Amino acid sequence: MIRQRTIGFLVLLAILIGFDGCKRVRPDAPVQEEYEPAITDPVSYMAGDITFNIRDLEKKINKGLSTTLVTEEAFEGRKGEAWRLRVERTGPVQIHYTNRRVYFSAPLQVWYTNPVGLRKSKNRKSRPLCALAVNFTSPVAVAPNWRLVTKVKFEDYKWTQKPTLRILGIKVGVKNIAETILDKRKADIEQAIDRAVYKGLRLDKQISKIWRDMQKPLRVAKSPENIWLLPKPFSIAAAPVYGNEKQITVPIQIAFRVDTRIGPQPVVDSLERLPKLLRRKTVPDSARLAVLAFIPYNDINQVLERSLEKEKIDLVGGRLKIKTATVSGNGRQLILKTDISGTVNGTLYLHGNPSYDTLTNTLRIKNVDFDVDTKEKLLATADWLLHDHLRDTLQSMMVVPLRQPISSIPSRIETAFAKAKVGQKTDLDLDSFQLIPKRIIIRPDGVQVLIRVESKVGIKVKRL
Repeated sequence: MIRQRTIGFLVLLAILIGFDGCKRVRPDAPVQEEYEPAITDPVSYMAGDITFNIRDLEKKINKGLSTTLVTEEAFEGRKGEAWRLRVERTGPVQIHYTNRRVYFSAPLQVWYTNPVGLRKSKNRKSRPLCALAVNFTSPVAVAPNWRLVTKVKFEDYKWTQKPTLRILGIKVGVKNIAETILDKRKADIEQAIDRAVYKGLRLDKQISKIWRDMQKPLRVAKSPENIWLLPKPFSIAAAPVYGNEKQITVPIQIAFRVDTRIGPQPVVDSLERLPKLLRRKTVPDSARLAVLAFIPYNDINQVLERSLEKEKIDLVGGRLKIKTATVSGNGRQLILKTDISGTVNGTLYLHGNPSYDTLTNTLRIKNVDFDVDTKEKLLATADWLLHDHLRDTLQSMMVVPLRQPISSIPSRIETAFAKAKVGQKTDLDLDSFQLIPKRIIIRPDGVQVLIRVESKVGIKVKRL
């Protein structure tokens, strides 16, 4: 009997020593907090300049502008004579641009049919009345239907052939009559040039190619799975036109949303048609691509599993082995649950905040600390864990790389345009880009990261 009691006492003592040498921690899981609403449909913008050569526009206008600006019409003189006059362009229209205005110059010839003569009126020949070099000026803008529009106004002129007419073989100066004729026909000449500009340049032919091509799926990653961006443009705006002595520039901004697809290449059943152009006082000169990246907790936990595999941590109070570690969401914080063995056995709950590192393009978990109930249990069992570097060690391991999907987006967009069949008429250049994290939202199944990619996009129209 005494022997049995002795054995029982030794077993109990061994258990107590075991508990003292290998302490156990079993805190309660944190109380579930309410999540923030998910980020939905961020709007992206592609901005750039459409430039075209003034000489090309000049050729278009001269091709579309009839030689006869004012057809032969009757003009009643002071004494009731029926003058028949027409105005013709005798040389090419020349264009230059300055101070947000277009300036046109053209040589004109005015022809007349003599109202007084020996021949019947239908047999009378047209003769030159005068010749002059005319200058016009106009603001320039792009209409909602993508046409270049002007409002040409007669500015000044100089005579290259003074107004004279021949009556019964005698030349007579008729400067006042010629000026009256020109004054009455100014509107017709102005409208003729406006029509030629309007017909000569249709920006929609160039923009529609870009509009269609940017709706094609863009693959931004192949491993571990194919990741596709599917841009969906819905509006396009332009700021006021500006230029210099060589070219005219139209600043534009395309607004679109981006869907992210994983797996095989998405099939695009239909493309959005080019909408009417919106007018803005200004548009930004950089592209702003809003990329909504979603990182499931499964991905984060796979990274943790690889980092912690066979990892033993030497601390002041002893050695620990992290058997498992899993991350989950809880309101505005991430919860890290770790099962440990060694000097201390049991479960630890820690919390931290997600952060996006733009230098390494990685998702990191920062400000890692023990949960409140875990702290209380450690104070009673292994308070040295609260002061050692276990939190720093875990924090350094919680790094999820996102470099491939994010940093390759600008080059992927540039490649997509390069492969499009618009290269003969347009060039697209995409300069250095900048990644800016905007929002990070914790959700029940993963982490949403809204990242803005800023870049300058230049579009140059080679020929009209």
